[in-house]
Amino acid sequence: MMAQLISQASPFQTLPMMNLLEKSFNNVSDNDKVWFMASNPLTSGAFILISGKFGDLYGLKLVFNIGICWCSLWSLLVGLSSYTHSVIFFCICRAMQGIGLALILSNAIGIAGNLYPNGQRKAIVFCLIAAFAPIGAALGTLFGGLTAQFGVWQWSFYSTAILLFLMAVISHFVIPYVEPLHKSPNMDWWGAITGVCGLILLSFAWNQAPEAGWSSPYIIVILILGLISLAVFFYIEKWIASSPLLPNEIMNFNLLMVLSITALGWGSFSVWTYYYWSFILNLKHFNPLISGTTYVTFLVFGVIACLVVSLLIKRVQPSYLLLAAMICFVVGLTMLSVTPVNQSYFKMLFPQIILLSFGVDMSFPAALIILSDSLPKKHQGMSSSLVTTMVNYEMSIALGIASSAEVEIKTKTGELLKAYRAALYVGIGLAAISVIFSVVFVVSSKIWPIDTTEDEHFDDFKSKVNIDAKNYNDGAV
Repeated sequence: MMAQLISQASPFQTLPMMNLLEKSFNNVSDNDKVWFMASNPLTSGAFILISGKFGDLYGLKLVFNIGICWCSLWSLLVGLSSYTHSVIFFCICRAMQGIGLALILSNAIGIAGNLYPNGQRKAIVFCLIAAFAPIGAALGTLFGGLTAQFGVWQWSFYSTAILLFLMAVISHFVIPYVEPLHKSPNMDWWGAITGVCGLILLSFAWNQAPEAGWSSPYIIVILILGLISLAVFFYIEKWIASSPLLPNEIMNFNLLMVLSITALGWGSFSVWTYYYWSFILNLKHFNPLISGTTYVTFLVFGVIACLVVSLLIKRVQPSYLLLAAMICFVVGLTMLSVTPVNQSYFKMLFPQIILLSFGVDMSFPAALIILSDSLPKKHQGMSSSLVTTMVNYEMSIALGIASSAEVEIKTKTGELLKAYRAALYVGIGLAAISVIFSVVFVVSSKIWPIDTTEDEHFDDFKSKVNIDAKNYNDGAV
């Protein structure tokens, strides 16, 4: 749960301090302010693709602790970047911090997936992990706003480094060792290189294009190279790799739909997040601390949403929870796109945060449960990687697409409100597509039900205790 908290606090902690960061560095453009947030999920989304595989091969706990130490170091360097006055160095450090987050979260969820057998307890655990997404976002922005209010934004990152160091010490003693299930490690290095490079190049092109222009030669070259790299990656995974990063079990229509829905929904959520902060800081002129306190709503209702979902997760089909989550994203974004600047916070902004709390806490555990239950134990790290890759990577690339709309409308009209709303329309479009996909998934999962893997812990138990299978019933277990 702490891994989830750190992973969600990190991308969002720069939002309340974006205007202060603009003054702390030299020659900061409007597009650079997008990179304050986007640089972190760019690398975390790209490297999560391989971090779960590392955990499956070399040990989930080992890779988890390496990620914590790496992230602690680069969090410290993010704070120290203030002495360089270079916005490029700041964004590079934020990107390197994201690599550590990739190693942390996917392996934390992989550990939980291995320790808990399929069933109600596992569902509750994943709901608790999901609850720390809005809690992390709330605490990250609250402390980011507090440090920005007093002009010491560096301490938001110093404190993160200290917290991660303590996590590394405690996790060494508290988290049980999970033995790698691949007896002979075999890493798909060509797939890793082409996949990570393709994801990074593609996201960089989308996020840098608003400033450089889509007609810029280097943007076109980077975009083409990214697409070629991803095409090679999928070819390697399908036809060449003996131990592919993408397990064959994932290559079915239903599971691909789950990943697509999750990506589109969380991509729209990242658009809402960035432009919510732009709206309250630049149009409503809230100070950083007041802005941070508005996110406490996420903390409160995120916990409530977690409790509700934990009760529903095994009584309601995950496909229905995904559909409900995507509807929450659509409604929340639509509300922000029509919110008047001078209206009270409690009329439109407050209720949309409540809706989005439920959207976040329904989509994340539902997707995790579907993939974790559908993939064998040896792929538990990879199952969490696939979900978190979609979440983090799409958060970065969707923001780049929305930023292009913002820049275009701002150039034509010169009105900040219209520019923000144009970006929000992009988010609404992404969320609307996710709703359509969710409806398709509801129907397809009834026609072609998703097979769940047998619980290997239960199989071991049956083999050790030599009892006839007919004696196994709920009461006996």
